[in-house]
Amino acid sequence: MRGHDPLDDTEQALLPAPARGLAVALLLIAVAGVSMLLVFGPGAQQPGQAAAPAAHAGVPPAQSILRLFLAVAVIGGLASLGGVLARRAGQPSVVGQMVAGLLLGPSALGSLAPGVSALILPGWVAPQLELLAQAGLAVFMFTVGREFDPAALGRQRVVVGVAALAMTAVPFALGAVAAVPFAGALAGPSASGTAFVLFAGTALSVTAFPVLARILQEAGLTATRLGSLAILCAGLADVLAWCALAAVIALAHAGSPAGVLTSLGLAAALVLAVTLVVRPALAALAARHAARRLPAPAALALVLGLIFALAAATDAIGVHAIFGALLAGVAFPRDAPVLGAVPERLGSLNRAMLLPVFFASIGLRTDVHLAFGHPVVLLGGAVLLVAAVLGKLGAAGVIAWAGGMPGRLALGLGVLMNARGVTEIVVLSTGLGMGLISPGTFTVLVLMALITTMMTAPALRRLGLYAPARAEPRTPQPA
Repeated sequence: MRGHDPLDDTEQALLPAPARGLAVALLLIAVAGVSMLLVFGPGAQQPGQAAAPAAHAGVPPAQSILRLFLAVAVIGGLASLGGVLARRAGQPSVVGQMVAGLLLGPSALGSLAPGVSALILPGWVAPQLELLAQAGLAVFMFTVGREFDPAALGRQRVVVGVAALAMTAVPFALGAVAAVPFAGALAGPSASGTAFVLFAGTALSVTAFPVLARILQEAGLTATRLGSLAILCAGLADVLAWCALAAVIALAHAGSPAGVLTSLGLAAALVLAVTLVVRPALAALAARHAARRLPAPAALALVLGLIFALAAATDAIGVHAIFGALLAGVAFPRDAPVLGAVPERLGSLNRAMLLPVFFASIGLRTDVHLAFGHPVVLLGGAVLLVAAVLGKLGAAGVIAWAGGMPGRLALGLGVLMNARGVTEIVVLSTGLGMGLISPGTFTVLVLMALITTMMTAPALRRLGLYAPARAEPRTPQPA
């Protein structure tokens, strides 16, 4: 490579021209806001119609704990194999785990070898796997919360914050506008047209913060200016996306503005209580026991107790259990020797076993025949995929370029922000479970999450930004 490579200017400001980048970000936010007003403003026709709630199917009783153990063992083994194959193909290991989960469902194994599928994953096992999957999902959200560090924003926190807001608002607006014509075909049985459109915008605004950390590590970008800006923007963008999802869930639960405000008010009160009471108490505990650790069983009980207590609290107030688990991760001090290696070991166990069970539960609910058998669903999914890529890649790239980054690095930031990974799967699973999207819509959006994540590494190589030789050994990031 000839000349000076600005990728290695780690000591420079994240955006060399912050004022110009800030102006472009504010302009994009304004455009996104105007587009949303056109969709939902006074006199605008509300997309879609509310449908009758879905009926709950009966759950068959468990027949054998051995069959459940067999299913978990097969899922874990295939997920490990998928991770190895993905790394050899130059993809994050989580991509292989996601694909392995999808292959276990009706899209592949269920269609090609129904007898084998019935042996490994009989119908009555699905509810039990779902319980394990939800536990794994809660622990995953805890690890996501622990990774977010507001102190890392540094001196350019305002510029980075506004940039992240624009990188969220633009794909949100594009997704919502693109979803309007397809609301009748893509919305779930329990969703009003408004709730579905807002959910579609939220789904497209997500960036896979944990997967992005792993991609940056494997690409040797962690210690670069590009990597620092990407991880900060992704972290803030995910916080904004989770807040948007909480509002959509509150709307779906409450069904009225007053109910939404009540749910969000209770959620805000819980966040305030955790910030002012729980987090300081945990920090005091860590300081008091700085010289010694809690016994491993006590530390594990403390971590899991807080995760599931806050998950239950947020579920009770109507904003889903995943937000409580995320809040638990934020509440724990990042460097707490009192807990020893318990959080890291819990995360490792979760990545090896429970998170693959979550992917398998997603695979059991993903059926490509539902998408490819309905042209309108397939067309709607294609439109949302284009909107997702243009929204993230375009907004991030333009803001970075306006902020003084060279074109190659600005495009690289857009590519990184376009990865959606596990975070997108979590959002989609939540929407399907609440009836906001149909099974066919869920399938095409899961494929969108896979495609946007798999695009990242090849695009970085194409831009000359993928250099594993720069990578340094680090503690493994959550997948």
